[in-house]
Amino acid sequence: MRNKKIIFIVTGFIFSVFFVFLLYKFFTVKQIVIIGNKHLPDSEIRAILGIKEGHSILYPSSKNIYDRLKKSPWIKEAKIRKDLNGKLTIFIQESTPTAILQHNSRYYLVSNDGEVLEDFTDKIKESKIFLPVIKELDPFKDKKTLIDALNLIIFVKTKNYVNPEDEIIITGSTSENLTLNVNGFPIIVGTGDYETKFSKYMIVVTESQKRGLSLEYVDLRFPDKVIVKPSQ
Repeated sequence: MRNKKIIFIVTGFIFSVFFVFLLYKFFTVKQIVIIGNKHLPDSEIRAILGIKEGHSILYPSSKNIYDRLKKSPWIKEAKIRKDLNGKLTIFIQESTPTAILQHNSRYYLVSNDGEVLEDFTDKIKESKIFLPVIKELDPFKDKKTLIDALNLIIFVKTKNYVNPEDEIIITGSTSENLTLNVNGFPIIVGTGDYETKFSKYMIVVTESQKRGLSLEYVDLRFPDKVIVKPSQ
């Protein structure tokens, strides 16, 4: 009886090993399709995956693949689909580059949610500035102020308070003194309540133009007043 039991266990083990072997032999990756990437090249995503044609399509698991992809700050979200015919499809949602942050003589590409996507220092020497620039902030230590600066950029662009060709620079070491510089003209905004602040700003600009006044700066930080300094 005991011998029969041992034979049964050994047979079951051999069958299991053979079955796993068949799975790995026949259920392999025959095609890798990457969809949705615009900034990350396929080659870089493949390197992150660590999977090639001929590898098992069962291992690593979809969760493991997802975790690998999410280690890249460029990848905001990802979906993985495995087909037993050997097709592995990766759906990528990339982070949106929103600004270039200048800090300690280095330039960083940052997303709309404050993630540092990459060190852009070397590339910026060969590229035209194509995004708003944020200065005076440490992206690794002052995430709150960075998020506030990004929200300000997103607001003025979404509401068309700036034109696509305008030079946009955000300065300020804290949220309370964030300043939007549009083509060199400073608008001290601070943080929050952008709708009200820029409604007041448009009134001030309109009145100044009617009177033929040239302004040096506008300060919108105070709830009950707008401070303007006429140019000398």
